[in-house]
Amino acid sequence: MNPKFFTKNTNDVTFQDRKDEIMAQIDKYDATMLSYLARLYEAMNGEKMDFTKIKNAVDALAIFNKKAEYSYLNNLLYPEKCKGVKIPSPIPVPSCSFQLHNCVTLSTNSSGNLAFVFNPFFLANANDFKTVVKVDSDEKLQLTETNFLTTLWVNNNGSLSGYEPNDNWDPINIGQAIPNVYDQYRLVSASIVVKYIGRLDITSGVIGGAIIYDDNKYVGGLIKTENTDSSSVALTLTGNPGLSKYGNFDLAMDSFYHQENLCLEGMRELYFPLDNSYEEYTKLAGNSNIGSVIHTPGKYLLKFDDSDAYKSGFNYFVYVLGAPPSSSCFKVDIYCNYECLPNASFLNYLPLSMSPDSISNAEKKNAIAVVQQKPIMNLKDKEALVVSKPSIWDKLKNKFSNMLPGIGKLISWGLTSMIPGLKPGLALAGTMINAIGGNEPAPQEQARPAPMYEDVE
Repeated sequence: MNPKFFTKNTNDVTFQDRKDEIMAQIDKYDATMLSYLARLYEAMNGEKMDFTKIKNAVDALAIFNKKAEYSYLNNLLYPEKCKGVKIPSPIPVPSCSFQLHNCVTLSTNSSGNLAFVFNPFFLANANDFKTVVKVDSDEKLQLTETNFLTTLWVNNNGSLSGYEPNDNWDPINIGQAIPNVYDQYRLVSASIVVKYIGRLDITSGVIGGAIIYDDNKYVGGLIKTENTDSSSVALTLTGNPGLSKYGNFDLAMDSFYHQENLCLEGMRELYFPLDNSYEEYTKLAGNSNIGSVIHTPGKYLLKFDDSDAYKSGFNYFVYVLGAPPSSSCFKVDIYCNYECLPNASFLNYLPLSMSPDSISNAEKKNAIAVVQQKPIMNLKDKEALVVSKPSIWDKLKNKFSNMLPGIGKLISWGLTSMIPGLKPGLALAGTMINAIGGNEPAPQEQARPAPMYEDVE
């Protein structure tokens, strides 16, 4: 520590010498926390104790302990339980939020193998499925309607061995198409939970998970095609040539994030934003955003060329090797929490609100770093994440150690000016300040406000 912070004859820190340093470290989050402590002190140190004020201050501290900064960390760690969540923003805008939860049961092939890939950052506009007619290269067939769009691809074809490429990936509808009450959306948090639900007496095999970063612009769907003369109509599942290589599970095993368990232990994977672009709002996808419809033998390919309508860099990958053959023994739960900007036509009908949380860029990075330490786990590992979540007291202790002056002195330095909208009455009476912090007059300058959010490079 800099010698100027110490007195000549002792090792005691001179708080006055450290005033500017301390106030620069106190952000909006810290100031709000300390203001609740000030209210509690005020209620308990007058001539009479005001039990109503004491109760209110204690309740506020309890709520703050559960929410405040670490609500964003909770949202990332436990998407299944956190509904109606939003990304903390320095300048919040009115928005809505909802949770997409769906469950599918998947079967293994005759060798007990199975694989699926899922991109959670995707929503489609259900009102934009019947507006585009596109003729393929031979001009004999035309796409007239899309029944659904999805980013869940499953491969349980009999030829899937896990050791060589395989292009038999089929799209599965999990309800990612929603009515056009929203114009734009962004993903707050997401997870997939895979459970073994087959017979316990014949359990076998392993289940593996990975996170892959391929920028794959193909979207799955069920489309209706017909001849140009309308003489023949057919429903066709679309394909995805970019997934063929993942028929070889070694690619997943070589990825940075990978874990393999016994099938009975299940699998759970979490989402985390790769960079700041994943906090940007994205348009709902639809037929009008499809850049090209490619016709290959037996397959149609839907490719999105509009980067504003499809963010495809984060993908869950799960594979199963040697499980009970030809058995519907895996249940997959998908949880995605979205924050949305409403369509102007529905502004009067949707519950708009602004995110109450505001955390610094560094605190947000720290929350994401906690998730990145273990984004893939078996179902029992989930409980271990509770230990890693810090409390508000841990944060203050780690940040200031025991070197934070009393509440009265902090208020005299301008603590309450750091909290927007805080009533002047929160500043304690002059007699209280004198009793705790001495007769030091209040400074003329205001404390430096909390830093604004900056993009991560």
